Amino acid sequence: MTDGSIVPRLISFAIPLFLGNIFQQFYNTVDCFIIGKYLGSESLAAIGSTSQLVFIIIGFFNGFATGTQVVISQLFGAKNLSALKKAISTAIFSSFILGIFMTFLGLFISPLLLKLIQVPENVSILAQTYLTIYFAGILFLILYNLGSGILRALGDSKTPLYFLILSSLINIILDLVFVLVLKLGVAGAAWATIISEFISIIPVYSAILSIKEFGRFSFRNVKFDTKLFGLMMKIGLPGAVSSSINSFSNTFMQKYVNAFGTSCIAGWSIFARYDQFMIMPMISISLATTTFVSQNFGAKKIERINKGVKSSFFLMISIIFILSILIFVFSETLSAIFVSDKDSVLYASLFIRYTAPFYVLCATCMLFSQALRGFGDSFIPTIITFCGFVLLRQFILFIGTKYSESFGVVAIAYPIVWVITSMVMFVYYETKISTMCKKNFVAVK
Repeated sequence: MTDGSIVPRLISFAIPLFLGNIFQQFYNTVDCFIIGKYLGSESLAAIGSTSQLVFIIIGFFNGFATGTQVVISQLFGAKNLSALKKAISTAIFSSFILGIFMTFLGLFISPLLLKLIQVPENVSILAQTYLTIYFAGILFLILYNLGSGILRALGDSKTPLYFLILSSLINIILDLVFVLVLKLGVAGAAWATIISEFISIIPVYSAILSIKEFGRFSFRNVKFDTKLFGLMMKIGLPGAVSSSINSFSNTFMQKYVNAFGTSCIAGWSIFARYDQFMIMPMISISLATTTFVSQNFGAKKIERINKGVKSSFFLMISIIFILSILIFVFSETLSAIFVSDKDSVLYASLFIRYTAPFYVLCATCMLFSQALRGFGDSFIPTIITFCGFVLLRQFILFIGTKYSESFGVVAIAYPIVWVITSMVMFVYYETKISTMCKKNFVAVK
């Protein structure tokens, strides 16, 4: 990422990430399709009502993982191979401990949160079953994501793609067996997910153990470096807290959705699948940008960073603009794929139409936030995201639903927040890059 044409580097790195997200979203979509078509709206609503609860835990780890990837990328860009090996072993060890903690935390808080967001009783029982199994195996998901993140931090986004394809295929096969053949219901979908993640851990860490650039890595030589861990936490913890709080905020968004009944919850679940599809290219290009910024930051190439971020911005906006038009126009047709209930389809299509015109702003916020994290600056982006995605959104929902019982008040909460937060994030990024162009900066040593 530190040499050669910028756009081809970004695209070649982002495409495997995007394809990986496609496969991941594909098997999540298969989950919803099988559950919606064969188990009905209640089961689909149960899966949908758990999504933000899962993201509270996963989001925290992914924020931490961003810190580890930035440190690893900067060390790789600076060619500090000795510290690089220490950083990788520190990341693996700390993630294992964190994964065990997340398992017990998820099992403890899930029933409390289901009550807090007032999930209907007929949906709550199914949701709790799903969450219990999912959190029991969440360590596998955390270790898999970390391993893939380490490979991407080193500039290899293709190998994680191959492993994700394998995981996706296993998940789909197990879904069909557990749900359709063994009749395990939503529990079968949860088992399919954690088993596929467990199997995919093996090839991911085999690839890490055989990395040649800095000598053969061995778990026998794993060492925990407190200084590097502190740096990872400094960069990653603000994003981890922000992501979890954001998901917690989204959980209360679920509360407002729940007030409209099972069909609305099912519609929200369908919308969430397309929302994730829209976010996939954002994540892919943003992560490519984070790695690009981190490596060039380590190599002290500030002008190249500026050009790379601009290229990423125009690339992302072009893609999101086209996709937004497509899902807006075909919202009803896309929604009807998952469920035959007309009310659920109506709610899903309305959610899509309210948000589709504003995805370019969500993309803008995500891109500049991740670019700033590539510099190691995660605190201010976290504050901006927290104030917008959490405080402002909850304020809009509270005030809006207090004076109106309209469904539109709930659906419009996302777009309003995207407009304001993206503007603030862009201004801060421009200020940051302007300051760094005027003075020297120090990379990780």
